[in-house]
Amino acid sequence: MKGLYFYNGNVYLVLRNISASYFFNKQGELNRELLNAWKEYLNADHILKTDNRFLFCETVPEPEWNEITNEIIVTDEEQLQPEQQDI
Repeated sequence: MKGLYFYNGNVYLVLRNISASYFFNKQGELNRELLNAWKEYLNADHILKTDNRFLFCETVPEPEWNEITNEIIVTDEEQLQPEQQDI
């Protein structure tokens, strides 16, 4: 099941989470080749480690924002109608 993970001001889509013990040999050494193979297989761009799991993630890009100003927006309909003035 995919979910979102928030870390260090970034948002990540978790593609898969796997027990960390799967990536350590009997001597307790991390098998980086296996870790990178999973990363490549899942097309993940980031790996995060929690206490006992590795999270293979895709970084969610920050949305582009347009600043809203106090400008007056005139619609086409308003432009077509002349102003009515009291005489």
